[in-house]
Amino acid sequence: MTILARIKNGRRRVPDCRTRLCLLAGSSLVVLMALLFDSAIGNAGRLTCPVFYRIATVLTRIGQSDWCLLVSFLIALEAAAASRLARTAENRCRALFVSALSSYAFLSIAGSGIAANLLKRALGRARPDQFSDAGAFDFLPFAGSARFESFPSGHATTIGALMMVAALIAPRHRPILAIAALWLGMTRVMVGAHYPSDVVAGLGFGAWFAWIVALGFARRGLVFRLSSDGNLVLRQKLIGDGGQRYDMPQRAQTSQQEPNPSLSAAAA
Repeated sequence: MTILARIKNGRRRVPDCRTRLCLLAGSSLVVLMALLFDSAIGNAGRLTCPVFYRIATVLTRIGQSDWCLLVSFLIALEAAAASRLARTAENRCRALFVSALSSYAFLSIAGSGIAANLLKRALGRARPDQFSDAGAFDFLPFAGSARFESFPSGHATTIGALMMVAALIAPRHRPILAIAALWLGMTRVMVGAHYPSDVVAGLGFGAWFAWIVALGFARRGLVFRLSSDGNLVLRQKLIGDGGQRYDMPQRAQTSQQEPNPSLSAAAA
């Protein structure tokens, strides 16, 4: 094996190693949260301060997937329609890119939400309001009741997927997005709907699902690409900087460069 081949193989292993480390760290954090805090939260119940409880009730609605899916679907549809009306190849490529990016957000949020709902029904963990009767670690798989659908949190899964999408679009704001995800996710604990481990598992699962979908898009040459150090980066900028070249797809470039046969014949 040549040195160049070893370097390429090493780069290919980078995303796999990072994914495994993140999965290990996330799983360990879920277990620690369950052992250290779930029983205490079950005993304490929801927030007793009415002001903070109302604030948490409002903020927790951000984790509802319906508005995320509706917005991403409408943007994808409108951008696809705009691409047909674009007068230049560059504007058409940008519109198609926005449509593909919105489709990625839709698939990430919808797919992670469906998977989380199937998982919580299969596991059947009792919610905190059942703590006095069932405790923090009672599981009743396929109970068919929302009282036994606590792990993982569906709202937290949506928030995790949404924040991962935002982090891939705006990598400079990842620390702020991570803090926002944690606070929004923990509102599920504040309103008494979930245990801390449910929230951490939901955030991690949603973020992981969105990352996997982004990898699939990158391998098909859509929206993202893998950099030399194994990071996912956008193929195009949503807002071009002044003087920065906009890389159009090869088909659009060749269509602009090819001469019109009728004009060539007329000139001859």
